[in-house]
Amino acid sequence: MIGTNKPKIFLSIQASDTTIIHRGGMAGLWMTLKQLAKKFLTPAERPGNLTWDLTSTSISLNWQGQDFPVLDWLLKQSFQINQQGLISFAGLNYSSMDLINQIHIHQAINDTFLRHNKFYKKEKINSELFNVKNNQIALEYKALKWYAHQKFAEKLCDESGYLIEDYIKIVSWLYPGATVRHAKLNKITNIEEKVEYALALLFLPLICQYYILESDYIQNHNKRLTRYLIVIPEINNLEEAALRCWNLKNINYQDYYVTNLAEAALKYYYTQGLNAPRDDEYCQILQYEKPNKTSQQRALVKIQDFTITYKAIKNYQFVPEYFQENRIFPNRKKSEFTVKVNSIRAMITNNLAHNHPWWKDFWEIIYQRNQLGDLAKQLAFNRKGLFAMIEQDQELVNYKDFIRAFHEALRKIYAKIYGRTKEGDIPRIGQEYERIRGELSRCYDQQSLEDFLSDFLARAGLNAALYEKWEEILPLIVNEIAWRKTRNLALIALASYKPQKFSLRNVPIKFWTVLVSINSQAAILFLYIQPIIEVFQEIAANIEEHSKLVN
Repeated sequence: MIGTNKPKIFLSIQASDTTIIHRGGMAGLWMTLKQLAKKFLTPAERPGNLTWDLTSTSISLNWQGQDFPVLDWLLKQSFQINQQGLISFAGLNYSSMDLINQIHIHQAINDTFLRHNKFYKKEKINSELFNVKNNQIALEYKALKWYAHQKFAEKLCDESGYLIEDYIKIVSWLYPGATVRHAKLNKITNIEEKVEYALALLFLPLICQYYILESDYIQNHNKRLTRYLIVIPEINNLEEAALRCWNLKNINYQDYYVTNLAEAALKYYYTQGLNAPRDDEYCQILQYEKPNKTSQQRALVKIQDFTITYKAIKNYQFVPEYFQENRIFPNRKKSEFTVKVNSIRAMITNNLAHNHPWWKDFWEIIYQRNQLGDLAKQLAFNRKGLFAMIEQDQELVNYKDFIRAFHEALRKIYAKIYGRTKEGDIPRIGQEYERIRGELSRCYDQQSLEDFLSDFLARAGLNAALYEKWEEILPLIVNEIAWRKTRNLALIALASYKPQKFSLRNVPIKFWTVLVSINSQAAILFLYIQPIIEVFQEIAANIEEHSKLVN
């Protein structure tokens, strides 16, 4: 603990002149000092009897004597390189982290914060093989000899070895986006920081979470084209932020891939768990990519802010549980692999992160904005997840009745197809599904949607779910204001329906024979019901065959 002397460096996340990036850097420094305290137990083991005091909102550093030896020791202990040539931050506790996660962080930092080769020195290109979901993939990375963080003490101190009292110049590797656009404007557009803030900014990469952006359904992983997303969280409590960061650094590798910035934001905060409601969470996401094919370095091309509500996080819990996860497949080339991301999950996540209903704009995205044309197929693969989202959504009260009526109509339409199917043939359920989906895709206005639903429901025949709730359902169909909402949910209802399995096929004829033999009078009745039982058994067989195809 620090005594009555004024600390050499004092940092507070409550200071009015800090940004989200400064506060993120302070959290990284807090994490580092917390870990170094386990390795160097007493001030006597540190240069200048270095001591620190950590609270939930502040950091105090104090030492004796010259400043440079203390800061140089601190930075070299904080920023290291391990035997594999990977960046190793003392604050991240790498001993508990899988190697594949270490490489991911190393690649992301090298291609975003460092980028230019004057901020690091490469030793060689290394490669490691990993098994991800029973598939072997290879990850290549630049093994480093040193990087700028390790030698930054000389920037913080003057020639006499004491802290600079004036502001110092900041560049983009230290503060993302701090770039001088033209050499002639260098003196005018310089970005400068206080020495203590410059020190804190060195530790920003620790608190960040790094994701890989894969906006297309199928795209080859290529180290030259990889687009990185950096999540910078708003820090309200240094200790809580550190705990969350430590828990995040060992997720499954395929979970680093996201399809949009909103998914990265929501996935980051979801990992905290849902033990109790909490305040809204705020974060900033930076997108790095090569602006064109001839570029040698990635540039910061986008910055977006998100406010994530507890409601959004709570609704998101069904997404990783019920929806198809990202999948990774190796390619013929040793250093490349294919990532298949789930774009339906991305649509839901994007809506939740922007505080919209999870099903908003489904029809428009699938039929008007989908360039590859594969989203409609993905709906069927995510049937289980869509149904789970419907069931848990308390805001769909009346629309749940509409969805049940839609499902009942599908059940009856499919049953008619089973009844018409000859023995040995496969019911044409898939073709019927595509035909209905095609009709729904042509509903561009209220009138065309009304025509479709009227024909669809009438074609199914008697519908108990519709009959019981027709007073609630009818206004949803003829609503001039909310017809787009009905159209979205009609598409989801179509995709979420799964034919039920019947068990009559598992009841043998001999069972019925033995049963009726107990009562002789029932034997005559059995002569009449046996053909009916056989018909139901045949229908059940067809249904089970279809269920296998659906699954």
